[in-house]
Amino acid sequence: MTPPFPFDIRTAGKTGGRTDPGSLDEYRLSAVRSAVARARRNSPFYRSRLAPFPEGFPRSLGEYGALPFTIPDDLAADPHAFLAVPQDEVARIVTARSSGTTGTPKRVFFTERDLAETRSIFAEGMTALVPRGSRVLILLPGERPGSVGDLLVRGLAPDMEGVLCSCPDAEDTLDTISRLGPDCLVALPSQALRLARHPRSSLGKGLSAVLLCSDFASDSLASAVEKAWECTVFRHYGLTETGYGGALSCGEGPGMHVMEDRFFFEIVCPGTGEPLPAGEEGEIVCTSLQAEGTPLLRYRTGDRGRFLTGGCSCGSFLRRIAVRGRYANGLALPGGWVSLADLDEALFSLPWLGGYEVRMGGRFPVFLLEVPSLREEILSLPEDLEREAGNKLRSLPGLDILPSVIGLRLAPPRGVPMAPTKRLVLRETHPDRTW
Repeated sequence: MTPPFPFDIRTAGKTGGRTDPGSLDEYRLSAVRSAVARARRNSPFYRSRLAPFPEGFPRSLGEYGALPFTIPDDLAADPHAFLAVPQDEVARIVTARSSGTTGTPKRVFFTERDLAETRSIFAEGMTALVPRGSRVLILLPGERPGSVGDLLVRGLAPDMEGVLCSCPDAEDTLDTISRLGPDCLVALPSQALRLARHPRSSLGKGLSAVLLCSDFASDSLASAVEKAWECTVFRHYGLTETGYGGALSCGEGPGMHVMEDRFFFEIVCPGTGEPLPAGEEGEIVCTSLQAEGTPLLRYRTGDRGRFLTGGCSCGSFLRRIAVRGRYANGLALPGGWVSLADLDEALFSLPWLGGYEVRMGGRFPVFLLEVPSLREEILSLPEDLEREAGNKLRSLPGLDILPSVIGLRLAPPRGVPMAPTKRLVLRETHPDRTW
């Protein structure tokens, strides 16, 4: 029998053990009303935003949709207007950027209770990945107290061991995996793929689980990691603004289970803001139900996603969400818009590709391909690789008009950096200047 998903237990504790759809909606409404009341009472921004609405708002989840969205620009313009606690209760301030890493910086405030909630999320989530007593190798920034890697290490159960790894390249990281023998690896999708397709990737064969987080992970990328290491790949969705919480996959069914006791998600039409039914793709909107430092109500994430219909084979009663990357990250071409998520899905199906960059410097994009293989039979045929990648790209709507010479370039096979940064389309005035 499959053990209960850890966030089912937490949510059931809030609903008195009732897990039918009606009871869950009752809980969501009660939690949203409490979050609204706290924000009205403690946050200057929301005190003003909620002034036209009566006490006790909302009376229904449908009525909650009348509250105007909070957008990243609101948070960037005056982060202190969101602050809902005295300054001396702020334990950590994080600077985040809109649209992945390209927008105006925002400042988010966390109390010690907020940080404890994040550690609790990590502790509960990791029990769904590996059994107690496991060793977890973490490739996330963790040097500073309160950073995501530090919170994960400190949030693990006492009988789990967390090890931070800041190796400069893939080869050093694989040596560390071989030496420490971890049961689970936590990494950005781009990091995990570079490791899984490295010539020495067999050093990771002892891993039983890999958690992909902090960036969009395409199905083709996740499948490549699973195939290389014969492990179970999990995916996590969260925002810096919400303390890194949001949703986690169970390893059995598609999508990620929403942490319903801490977050209320909506899917809306990005153009009109109207709510969309389960199964339809739109923009993800998030309300943080328990945040103290920087409460967020109906926060537009800029991420594309949908609620999945039907139940999960793991038996969880929590809603599942499928995320498809950011709306703003992609290519505007004469033939139309191509999202980075679609590029990932197509290109990462190439078995020799370890990663890529795409830069816009003119009318057409330039692609830099990373080939983390030392096999002579591959490196001696760069034209074949370029042709194969070109065919993949031209199979996508909007890219079928690309010229026959696309400007694909092969990155050197050694020294592929493992820097923990999100992937995005780069705008470069002179794309040929440097790589």
